[in-house]
Parts: sequence; C-alpha cells; structure tokens
Amino acid sequence: MVTTEYSTEQEARNALRSLLLPAWDSELPAMNRIDRWWRWNPKPIRLKKATQEHRMLRDMGQTPWLRLVVTTLAQTLYLEGVDIQGADNQQREADFWQPWERSRMGRRQIALHQSALAYGTAYTAVRAVDAPDGGVESRIDCYSPRESIALYDDPASDTFPQIFLRVRRISPTQESFELWDSWNVWLWTREQGSYTFVSCTPHLATDPHESPVCPVVRYANQQDLEGRTPGEVEPYIPLASRLNKDNYDKLLAQHYNSWKVRTATGLDSDALTEQQKNEKKIQMSQDDMLAGGRGVSFGTLAETDLGNLVESKQSDVEELAAVSQTPTTAFGKMVNVGDAGIEESRAGFYAKRNERRASFGISHLDTLRLCAAVEGRYEDASCFAMTPMWKDTDTRTMSQAVDALGKAAQMLGVPQQELWDMIPGVTKTMADSWRDYQQAHPTPDDMAVKAYTAQLAQNTGE
Repeated sequence: MVTTEYSTEQEARNALRSLLLPAWDSELPAMNRIDRWWRWNPKPIRLKKATQEHRMLRDMGQTPWLRLVVTTLAQTLYLEGVDIQGADNQQREADFWQPWERSRMGRRQIALHQSALAYGTAYTAVRAVDAPDGGVESRIDCYSPRESIALYDDPASDTFPQIFLRVRRISPTQESFELWDSWNVWLWTREQGSYTFVSCTPHLATDPHESPVCPVVRYANQQDLEGRTPGEVEPYIPLASRLNKDNYDKLLAQHYNSWKVRTATGLDSDALTEQQKNEKKIQMSQDDMLAGGRGVSFGTLAETDLGNLVESKQSDVEELAAVSQTPTTAFGKMVNVGDAGIEESRAGFYAKRNERRASFGISHLDTLRLCAAVEGRYEDASCFAMTPMWKDTDTRTMSQAVDALGKAAQMLGVPQQELWDMIPGVTKTMADSWRDYQQAHPTPDDMAVKAYTAQLAQNTGE
C-alpha cells in the first residue's frame, strides 16, 4: 500500500528503497532504449563477417528518423497564455501566467513537450521558494522519465500521484534522491551505497479543494483507460530499423557496385607475381584502350541499378509518415499539389496535434493551479474556467489569415478585438497591449456610442 505522506525520515527512506527505486529501475531499460533511438544512437545493425568498411557504411546509414517524428510535432506546441471566461479578467490571467514566466517555461516547455512525446510521459513539479520580497512564490520544475517516476493509486484516473521520485547524478560516485509526498520534499544523497539525509522541505501545494497533494503533474502523449502511455518512438522502432537497413543496402551497392566492371578472359597470368597481377588489374581499370594477345577477349559487367533500392527506401519513408501521422514533407519529400491537396495531406497531422494540445493543455492548467495554491491564491487554484491558448502554427500566409478573420468579423459579427490573438505571428501579450491601447485611445465612433449609451441610461432612469 502506497501512502501519501511520511512522518519520519526513516519511513520516507523505506519507501524510497522498497517502492520507488525498484519501480524506477524496472522502467529505466525501456526508457534508455527509447532514448537511444530518439537521440540518434540506436543499437547498430548486426553484420555477419563484417569488415571495417562494412561497419563504416552501416554507421553512415544511421539516420534520426524518429527524432523527426517527435520534433515535427513538438514544433507545433507552444503555449502562449491562458484565457479566463468573462470580461475584465486580464489582470487575473496575468497572475495565473506569472509563475510560468518566472520559471522560464516559455523555453523549457519545448524540452517538456519533446520528452512527453518521445518517452510517452514527462512531469512538472511545483514547490514553494522564497520570494525576493520576503514572502513565498511558486517554482515549476520539469523532469524526464529517465530521471523520475510517479506512483499512482489509479494511474488511469488520478490527477496527482501518491509519491514521486527524482534521481540526479551529482558525480560518478554520488547521486541525490528527492522523494515527494503530499506534504514534503525529502532529500538524500547516496555514495558507495550509504545514504545521507539532507533535508525535508514543505512544498505547500494543495489541490483545488485545499487538500494537500503530491504536486506533480503528468504529461502523457497518449493515455488509455488502463493508464498506459506509449510515446512517439517505441512503436516505430522496427520501421526505423528497416529504414537504416535500406540506407546500408544502398551505400553498400553504391560503394562496391555503382560502376561498370571491365573483364578480361584468356589472359595467361601463371608467370606473374601477386604484385604484378595487382598492377595489371589497376592498368585495366585505368586505361582507355586495352590490347591483348591471341585468345584474349574483353568485356564489361553492368553496374548495380540503385533505383530499386531508392524506391524501397521511399516506400518505407511513406509508411513511417502514414503510421505516425507525420507529413511526408518532414522527411524531405516535396509534392507539387495545390492548397487543397496540401491541406488534405496534413489533416491527419493536425488532428494528432490537436489531440496533444488537449492533453498537454489540461496538464499545463493543473500545473498553474498548483502554483496558485502554493502562493495562497485559493480562488484561482479552484478556477476551472481557464482555456489554454496555443500559438498558431498552421501553414497559412498572413493575407489568408487576415482575410479569413476579417470575414469572421464582418459576416459573423465576431468582435475584432477577440480575433487579434489569431493573427499569425501575434502573441497574446501583443494582442493584450493592442486592447489596452484601444481602451485608452477610443475612436470617435466608440466615444459617440459611449455618450449615447450614457444618455439613454439617464433618460431611462428619469
């Protein structure tokens, strides 16, 4: 039974050694295998009776295919802010967003999303730190599953884990271990098998109901009803291995058989030494004209056609693009089609991106609510009227976007100010500054409407 809190250092250390470390050790080999394929260092192809040249060609053929799958998707996931339902919530939105900016999450979210996509899971943890003014403020940290693990009572439905472990290698002989429960962060160091207790620090985090929780949020690439979270690397390792084999076969044929081979039959070489035979071969390969004696005939062997090898590789690339819902253009294939064809070819990728935005967006909001609880903003911590705002990364020109937004304002009556965030290249901060400027500098039409409204209200009151 996993408890959610520990009252003594001995209890916490027992949980570390009996629960968390065994669970982390059992997951680490799978994480390391995924990491090798994601970080372009996979297990090499096995070669029988390979020469040094063969190994060189094999290593040259290794390509980070699965890194492209992860990076292409991660480059469409940039959180720019949060939107709270209702009017005049701009200051509240800024309060929610401040811990994000203070923790440098604008940059760190890239690595967080990439880890969650590649491994299937990544984590953020929220804790209280001393503020410059003497109070308390929240801090967000991001962790990879290769250095951390969370244990859940029900991994499919629990928002927060029971306990959490973070492992950090300080030196070749020393490691540190952080155990998070519902109240504290316990810290030890281990050197040569000996544990040294360092500290126990309250993290001050609660859930929306002000109950203490382990303040760790899971970012899952895909999560099913059994709590399984596959990533964007492991399912496609066999296909990526096949692509590396395609590259090796092509390089092998290109290296040894990509030119015509001259042949000579009827040559009497019995009286030649081995060195003379080699010199004769070099002469035959270099001379433009060859002459021989009686009974000697010359010919050529055709070079290997690389077309079939190239087509086989292209077929595997298209298969990887199809099963991973990655545009073929990410793998270097350009097709001359119209706008409608391009949009159709990327429909599956956009659906996949929207699915990840829905999952990661909820995790980001949970993280920001934990930050509000740490800072004592309990009303904000219980706010579920927030919406994550993602940067628009669709492949549209500025003129296309502005034309579509203009029609939405004119034909559908959508307020123009609410459409500014949707202009490509315009951030939420920039759009907010435009709204502030418009409010401080109203147009004559706005002033006239305001005066008429005031006069109408006055007349109604009489």
